[in-house]
Amino acid sequence: MSAIGWSAALAVLIGLIHPSGADAATVTVVGQSAGPTPFISQVNATVSPAQALQSVQFTITPKPGSVTRPISATFTSGYLQSRGSLNTQTGALFIPIFGLYANYTNTVWLTYVFTDHTVQQTSLVISTAAWTDPCHFTDPTVVQARTSSTTLSYDYFLIKNGCGSQSPSIMDTDGAVRWVGTAGLTSFASIFYANGIYISAPPAGSTQPSGLARMELDGTVSFLQDYSALGVTGTGHHNIDPGKEGMILELDTTTQTESVLMEVDALGNPLKTWSLADIMATAMTSGGDDPTQFVKSAPNDWFHNNAATYRSSDDSLIVSSRENFVIALDYETGAIKWILGDPTKQWYQFASLRHYALNLGTNTLPPIGQHALSITKDDHLLLFDDGQNSLNHAPAGTERNYSTPRKYRIDPSAATASELWNYSNGQTFFSYICSSVYEDAAANYLIDYADIINLGNTSYAELVGLGPAGDKVFDYRYTTNFCSTAWNSIPVHLEALRFATIDPIAAVSRKIHGAAGAFDINLPRNGLPGVECRSGGPTGDYQVVITFALPVSVSAAAVTARRGGIPQVVGRPSVNGNQVTVNLTRVGSSQSLVLTLFGVNDGTNLGTASVPMDVVLADVTGDRTVNKSDLKPTKSRSAKRVTSSNFRADVTVDGVIDQSDAALVNANLGRVLGP
Repeated sequence: MSAIGWSAALAVLIGLIHPSGADAATVTVVGQSAGPTPFISQVNATVSPAQALQSVQFTITPKPGSVTRPISATFTSGYLQSRGSLNTQTGALFIPIFGLYANYTNTVWLTYVFTDHTVQQTSLVISTAAWTDPCHFTDPTVVQARTSSTTLSYDYFLIKNGCGSQSPSIMDTDGAVRWVGTAGLTSFASIFYANGIYISAPPAGSTQPSGLARMELDGTVSFLQDYSALGVTGTGHHNIDPGKEGMILELDTTTQTESVLMEVDALGNPLKTWSLADIMATAMTSGGDDPTQFVKSAPNDWFHNNAATYRSSDDSLIVSSRENFVIALDYETGAIKWILGDPTKQWYQFASLRHYALNLGTNTLPPIGQHALSITKDDHLLLFDDGQNSLNHAPAGTERNYSTPRKYRIDPSAATASELWNYSNGQTFFSYICSSVYEDAAANYLIDYADIINLGNTSYAELVGLGPAGDKVFDYRYTTNFCSTAWNSIPVHLEALRFATIDPIAAVSRKIHGAAGAFDINLPRNGLPGVECRSGGPTGDYQVVITFALPVSVSAAAVTARRGGIPQVVGRPSVNGNQVTVNLTRVGSSQSLVLTLFGVNDGTNLGTASVPMDVVLADVTGDRTVNKSDLKPTKSRSAKRVTSSNFRADVTVDGVIDQSDAALVNANLGRVLGP
């Protein structure tokens, strides 16, 4: 059944089930306005009564003949309010619509769900302007049009490119562009993560891409972090990849070119850093080799990191060095686990590195000049084998005249790598740089040949989709300059997006007061934040426990300081039913924090949750100022046992209220957390 057919059937069903729903609560569309690109629009509406709205969903009807699932997104009332898109006082409602066809009369279905479980559905027409295409996406050579097969697991993919100031792009499998970047940036380094697009970006007033920005699908842009104070000179030389706790950025620094990785959370806060120069130098020195013969300083591109991936089954960070090999590191320690690469390259001449080399199984070729590492659903290593030998090392190793996606089974205990799958495509394409292959559902692949140079005098980018039976579902070819058109492409899912905030029913800051046990300070989500007055010790350690109405799962946590300091989340959130525990460190003595949970899923809603917390060391009374009124509860001729009524006075958190607490309060007299 077509999208229109399903929508019409749903409208009839809704009318049968809730014949009086529209009388109880209604939404009226009053207008629409164009967004920052032709792919985005905003619908203006009014809700009556506004408090009755529970959620809004839009669904864009695909073009006639398309078998792609329609782009659809649901916004909860809480999310719309948090974005300023729903005014519960006036009833004004602004609904962002993204993923529209450019230069087309789009049919969009809007479905409103109300708190009394009634539903209202309407359709409207949104006509869009033409899009000026700097990437030639609107003029492909269609090697094979999208087939009518519905077995392909994905319908959309993110194309990371640098052929204009609207990087990146999102295309559907029919070959139609459905979204482009709105930050005015030209950067290969981008990722679809947490319902938004993250991209390498310069801070305001600079052209140096030393930071990270986030684009919402509705077109709004936020600059998140500038890492130049950490010695970072570039965050965008290659990819941004999903990591263990967040996203992995591939960095240039003042001392190293393309050989430093940093994992950051959804707010851009740094979590962990790996210097491949330090890791390699340590291993080579321990193995009796001179690292200066291999490891170089900036601007020498001795490593050329272009991709990284996290393997959860053995807690490994796997890194692609185009110049040398694929290398696996212990995520926590950075210790080398294994190396997979061409033994005719320079690295293999060093016994200290050869020690980590995996042996190749029968009919297995090593990757050369590889890009786009990922771990497949069956826990194997997938990559795009470019076939280009080293450019900055001698010997440079083998060079092939064709490029092939490959999948390997890695057995660290046996020190072997066995090739399980490849797509040689008749060895007809030599895409010697960039390029990618990713698996969506099992055996559903997207292949991006970024810069094919062996098809005559023109360079081409080619995008190929493979279905689960190995069948080619689509094949589109574009002229390109270098690999600017399609440096890397990865499947994304836009057919059932959900934007929500999930409100906790309680949140506390918890500390153990010696033998007296645990005591909690309440952290209300609304009004003034709760004030944590107790010491976090020399490293500023705190624990926040968040309780939801239902059991939940959580994908990640991040903390940001509204005032001072650089707090961090330690490890992953711990989930026990409906309670989530997050450990914090590096929290300052006078700091205002917001802790955010991402990917909170209670079985019905998927969204974010945030908890504010103020920290004012020794502020026993919780008024954000340390003065004599805070000193009074700590003064006593003898130590007091800590109870639920006086635990705030135990600022040293040792289980008794004594002179040590008075001394700490006295030392902090005058401390103030301003408005």
